Amino acid sequence: MQRTENKFFPVTNPLLKGAVTAALAALGIFALLFEYPCPFLALTGVPCLGCGTTHAVRELLAGNFSAAFRCHGMFWTFPLIWLYFCADFRLLKNKKCNDGAFAAIVIGYLLDYALRVLF
Repeated sequence: MQRTENKFFPVTNPLLKGAVTAALAALGIFALLFEYPCPFLALTGVPCLGCGTTHAVRELLAGNFSAAFRCHGMFWTFPLIWLYFCADFRLLKNKKCNDGAFAAIVIGYLLDYALRVLF
């Protein structure tokens, strides 16, 4: 079976995927060790979709699951998004299931964002 080009994020080079993974891991470790404000929030005054994720991961590492979900309800999806990235956004074999699962993650982020901004 021939794989088609990914229309969302066409990164097929494993070295590039490794470099992106290493860069994001370094950024995540830096964010966990040193508190700094969200650049998007600092520039616009509006929280981004990921605002609260660092605090959520800190709470999770401390064992405070309910506090982690209060900080950001979708923090737990980062490993799934990384797996989708590594699998060229084709994590599941069935295309409809794959697209539906990824769409559910995106919708979850949008709903979480709306709830955090509006309430």
